[in-house]
Amino acid sequence: MSLMQTDYELAPDLRVYSLVGEASSHLVIRHGQSLLIDCHSPEMGRWLARRGLPAPDLILHTQVQPEHSREANQFPGARILVQEQLAELAADRPAYEKAAHTVWDNPAEWMETLGHEPYGIAGSITVFPPDIPLNVTGTFREGDRLAWQDLILEVIPLPGHGRHQVGFVLELNREPLAIFTGDLLCHPARLVNVYDLEINYGGTTLPTLPAVLRALAQRPVQRYFPATGHALANGPAQALALAEAIEAYQKALTWKSGEFQPAPQPDCPRLGRYSQLHKGIYQLNSFGNCILLIDDQGHGLMFDPGPCDFESPARIADFHGDLDLFEREGGLRTIDLALVTHIHGDHYDLAPELRKRYPECRVGAWDRVARVMEAPWDYPYPALLPWYNLGFDHVPVDDVLREDTPFHWHNVAIRSIHLPGHCYCHAAYLLTFNGLRLAITGDTIQSRGDAGGIEFIISNHSVPDERSGILKTYRQMTAEQVDLNIGGHGSHFRECAALYRESLKRAEHALPYLRRLVPDGNLEAAFVRPRSRPAAT
Repeated sequence: MSLMQTDYELAPDLRVYSLVGEASSHLVIRHGQSLLIDCHSPEMGRWLARRGLPAPDLILHTQVQPEHSREANQFPGARILVQEQLAELAADRPAYEKAAHTVWDNPAEWMETLGHEPYGIAGSITVFPPDIPLNVTGTFREGDRLAWQDLILEVIPLPGHGRHQVGFVLELNREPLAIFTGDLLCHPARLVNVYDLEINYGGTTLPTLPAVLRALAQRPVQRYFPATGHALANGPAQALALAEAIEAYQKALTWKSGEFQPAPQPDCPRLGRYSQLHKGIYQLNSFGNCILLIDDQGHGLMFDPGPCDFESPARIADFHGDLDLFEREGGLRTIDLALVTHIHGDHYDLAPELRKRYPECRVGAWDRVARVMEAPWDYPYPALLPWYNLGFDHVPVDDVLREDTPFHWHNVAIRSIHLPGHCYCHAAYLLTFNGLRLAITGDTIQSRGDAGGIEFIISNHSVPDERSGILKTYRQMTAEQVDLNIGGHGSHFRECAALYRESLKRAEHALPYLRRLVPDGNLEAAFVRPRSRPAAT
């Protein structure tokens, strides 16, 4: 094990050995005994023994993450304490497994929870247990004052990074000497990562972190010992610098060029639950995802066959009722193709119903989307089909579309392109239909006329950079001659070129501020959870 060791004398006969490798552990030595804060290596015991340092009789955890909880059985005589809400995660693997693998049983809760679950988001595990369960002997709560020899460690809340993270203020004779800050920040005034800031489907704790950092900086302690990286000699200054950088980024997200005004949305004729956007072009207007094209011969092409009305017990009957209406009044004879923009189950869960009703209907998707649709269990993404608890867990794909080869539906040529930003496995479909150039953009460009910017859902494996994220998307789309952009959940707009350009400007403006928040400006390392790195590539 390669470790960088630095030791600090905090008082006579009181030293902290800061051990820095992949992460950091801190050994507090007092009167020949030791206390360990976090343990990032399974070789820690051997390393201490080789250097003549005492094995700990107490181990405290600022958090329970695999990279910080690797003591396993190295120190059989040590007491191990964790925050009380993390005891199951730390020590009870069967209970963790039962709670971690979820299905969406209560759709009415979606607008309250947004997919927040005990150990994940929308069926995607985002919180992992130690590789080997810890022998937890006790727990603590925020506000507790833990005594060890003549030292006191005050447990303070440090919400924002990870779930239930705490810090420890080390006191001797009521004088605070150091704070063990977990992964709240690392040198030099950076977030350790961004993926551990997620709280639900698209939400993060980033906006609340400046207040947490400022409250920490108010404590009369200079020395911070983080769980990742080197100790901070000027902790309050770095906490304040990071708070200011986060606020600058949040402000950058609201920047506008002043050169763009959203176009008013015209009223459209209705056919049942659908709006008619143009001749033969219909979009579900009830926050669902279905888009239907009907040509002059009555052939139908449906994009994203998912009405997204899971709370309704009549959803399948309503879906067929829509199609009955199209057959009676919209000139529809059959739907012979369905194309899917991305991997979330609400965008293709009723594809099997199309096949039942129209046996000749084929299901198609761009390459990476198709792979996940057919084998979702192989991928670490949220909101995949098995999570919806519908009685089936995948949808076979008949036609796999590729970017380098146009796909044809009757006499209509369809281009598929990678459109990341909302999630990594996401496509757009570009085609000309009844004289109008269309872009079907799913949830990556989901606008009703206003420009976007940097938006991301972290657990969806999307990195907001030039290579694979939203900047790539808007650069691609500015080169297309699109007349009508139809996105997910009833969204659509015209004046496409102007909106794409403004969105690109906004994203480009915010990106440097985002890079300043993460180590080395490396967005991929900051945004992609290590245990989620295998992707549909």
